Amino acid sequence: MIPAGVPGPFVFRYATQRVIFGWGAADRISEIADEFGCRRGVLVTDQFFVGSPAIDRIAGALTSALAAPPALAAIPPGEPDTDAVEALHRVMVARDPDLVVALGGGSTMDAAKVARLMLANPGRPADLAGFAARHHAHRSVLVCVPTTAGTGSEVSEMAIISQSSSDVKLRYRSAELAATIAVLDPALTVSVPPMVTAQTGIDAFTHALESYVSKASGLMTEPFSMAAMTRLARWLPVAYRQGDHAEARSQCLIASMQTAVVFNSTMLGMAHAIAAPLGNLFHVAHGLGNALALPAVTAFNEPVLAGKAKVIAEICGAASAAAGVARLRFDVGLDLSLDDYVADHQGREAVAVATLKSGNMETNPRPAELADVRAVIAAMRRPNGGAPVGV
Repeated sequence: MIPAGVPGPFVFRYATQRVIFGWGAADRISEIADEFGCRRGVLVTDQFFVGSPAIDRIAGALTSALAAPPALAAIPPGEPDTDAVEALHRVMVARDPDLVVALGGGSTMDAAKVARLMLANPGRPADLAGFAARHHAHRSVLVCVPTTAGTGSEVSEMAIISQSSSDVKLRYRSAELAATIAVLDPALTVSVPPMVTAQTGIDAFTHALESYVSKASGLMTEPFSMAAMTRLARWLPVAYRQGDHAEARSQCLIASMQTAVVFNSTMLGMAHAIAAPLGNLFHVAHGLGNALALPAVTAFNEPVLAGKAKVIAEICGAASAAAGVARLRFDVGLDLSLDDYVADHQGREAVAVATLKSGNMETNPRPAELADVRAVIAAMRRPNGGAPVGV
């Protein structure tokens, strides 16, 4: 029995050694190569950055620090699949890197993390998937440089990869996936289009809120979750409307990182459990799936949130947690109907059934049965104009 007044037990996971933040921080990657004595590098990016001044500058800096120019590999547009990961793995095998730099969004970083994991763990990508899998560490230094403020992949122990020619997604969790160093350079996010800013930002806000109310939240995680929610509630609408607003871009990038640090320990909740089959079955972008789900999920959970509901409402400047979430979604242009993406009852039922299979339901603050999930999904069909969603 725990004595009165003693905080409850907790487990806090965090594998990334260092986070470097600053405007122009990406220019310090060559210093990292020098610090660790790296000689052979692979630079992974997405198609958007190929040939850009940013990638040319980083490649040039690495060329001066390494024994040879880094091998450049670009991830195809969209969410990465096993074909893309295997192609990237072949590039890494050929270079035998002691430094891997991943510059891009969550898709790029996830692909780099899994391809690097394969260097020390032989097999196909599917062979290494699963949250219970054990992996060996690779000796290389992994530097992740996010160019969007949303997934937090730069500091998470997780990755998601689609299976080629399939709607099934592979999920990975391992401390060996984590970046050695995360470099946060908000200057790289200025060119992100408004709708991508909105979707990735709502993904980050969903991470923050769901980690805060998770059954596994605690003393180590709640301050990070609250700080991230506070930053995003204030600054995401600004970044959405003014893409070149340096402070807004900076605050959103920090918030995205903060909440990913803690969801390694807390896991998430029903919004992510719904967003996953929306992506698997109907190819709804992950951040958009969370935007569709979060107001209704918050309305469902609010009766059991007690003081945490009041905190969320105050952070959002609203009368209730559900009202605050709905208003934020509206303010960034994502007050949309599920019917635009899932048009029939059969599809909605498939999403509901799949939702209950998600491990994130185990940490959702309010237990839910199939009828409850159906009610939440029904509420997702109605744009609310910024008003609270009823469930």
